[in-house]
Amino acid sequence: MELLECFLPDASALNLKNWDMDAESHQMVVTVSSTQVMACCPLCQSLTGRVHSRYEWTLQDLSLAQFGLIIVLEVCKFFCLNDACRRRIFTERLPTIVAPWARRTLRYAEQFAAIALSLGGSAAVRLGQHLNAEASRNTFLRFVTQLSLPDKSTPRIVGVDDFALRRGHQYGTIVVDLETHQPIALLPDRTAETLAAWLKAHPGIEILSRDRSKTYKCGMSEGAPEAIQVADRFHLLQNLEETLEKAFKGHTSVFKRVEQATLAPQDSTSAQPPTPVLLVPKQEAESKRAQRLERYEQVHALRQQDYQIKDIAHHLGIGKRTVYTYLSYETFPEWQPTIRRRGSGLAPYKSYLLEQWQQGYQQTQQLFIDLQQQGYPGSYATVARYTRQLRQSQPQTQPSPETLNDLPGRGPAPQNPTASSTALSARRAAWLVLQRAETLTLEQEQTLEQLCQQPELTDAITFAQGFIELVRQRLPEDLDGWLAKAAKSSIKVFQTFAKGLKEDYDAVKAALTLDVSNGPVEGLNNRLKMLKRQMFGRAGLDLLAKRFILTS
Repeated sequence: MELLECFLPDASALNLKNWDMDAESHQMVVTVSSTQVMACCPLCQSLTGRVHSRYEWTLQDLSLAQFGLIIVLEVCKFFCLNDACRRRIFTERLPTIVAPWARRTLRYAEQFAAIALSLGGSAAVRLGQHLNAEASRNTFLRFVTQLSLPDKSTPRIVGVDDFALRRGHQYGTIVVDLETHQPIALLPDRTAETLAAWLKAHPGIEILSRDRSKTYKCGMSEGAPEAIQVADRFHLLQNLEETLEKAFKGHTSVFKRVEQATLAPQDSTSAQPPTPVLLVPKQEAESKRAQRLERYEQVHALRQQDYQIKDIAHHLGIGKRTVYTYLSYETFPEWQPTIRRRGSGLAPYKSYLLEQWQQGYQQTQQLFIDLQQQGYPGSYATVARYTRQLRQSQPQTQPSPETLNDLPGRGPAPQNPTASSTALSARRAAWLVLQRAETLTLEQEQTLEQLCQQPELTDAITFAQGFIELVRQRLPEDLDGWLAKAAKSSIKVFQTFAKGLKEDYDAVKAALTLDVSNGPVEGLNNRLKMLKRQMFGRAGLDLLAKRFILTS
């Protein structure tokens, strides 16, 4: 009995009377009574000791080992002796054990809430079955909705960023305390009015960190005009990369010249044949380029005639974004190959495919069946794309009639049918300029050196490297000089970039002066996305906010 008393929720308020154990159902039933002699009326708070009656209250408690614990609690009903009170009879309260009208003890309810906060609905059900905490997913989510958010003091440094409740349709705003790296609130949208209203309701914030969003800038200026706004340095460099990429567009011939100059030393020292490149058929590519060039010239011609953007899009049958894109380039932007950065599930099986291909087994369907038998989890389309690349990389020669019948499939593959390296594009060139020198490989260093030697690209790279040094070395005193040079440059995109920095001058200057970053906000935003995917279909803002904030 003494041992069981140690496992009761509050041994000082309970008196153990009896217990029973059922080995078949793995249940332990404990009968206890309250030790309170006086009770406090829940309405008028007056004390009384006059008992009206007694009854039993069945509660579910934390399990003991593999046995579920059920507490049969004997409580009293008391008369309220205050004649002015509306409540004549009330049941005694046990605030350290159970909430009024509850069927679970407080500690058991806390376990339910902890499981639900960590896992959500369906996953909480699966774990609860192993912890003798069986309930439906709606019950677990209801425990989360009943929780209240903590009351926190107004932080000194705050960072904001947007997140997608429904990508492309509905967005919200995440607010984070950058000193403790803890989320504070989730706002229902990303408008300036909503952010301004929240800031007005929380006065005393000294520093506000954000990306380059003009909406957040307006909201901060209206809601906390005395606070210092800081533009995030990562987003400054990201804007620079976009600007540099625009400046590089239209110089495809330069990139081809750089690529040939970089590959020339390797070709002279290597005896292997050049790596085959999968290309679009030449005639089709030239036809598409001619169509895009004609459309590009039409857009600029209509714009010079003072046509509005929406009218140009309507007359030419293209989107307004395409019109804006064409107008942002002074020269025709050549097509840039897409850079694929994700790996493929086919990679572990490519050696087997190459071996079979070189032996003449080139039927894609049969190769796909063989890979499935080896455990390949991917799709047929992935295998087909790879075999198509192998087929188009081999020499397009017709076999002689004498050997045609002896060749299985479509002929042997080349000796070294490896995938081609990524072609040098405007995006990849801009990425090379922004990389830190210590992270570049020898090949990348050679490519970057060749890029810097091209007269068409020299000015853009010089401006970019100067701004990179400003941001990474924290040189606020050099900002004005860089802005003046960029504003007078002959590169239109850098003039526009400098103009945008001048409009947000104070925040940019603070980014180079203060050691404040929006990085913690971005990290918490990623965790928020994970929680949102866990609660797909049930991730309302209130429920999502409680799981996000209370588990941080």
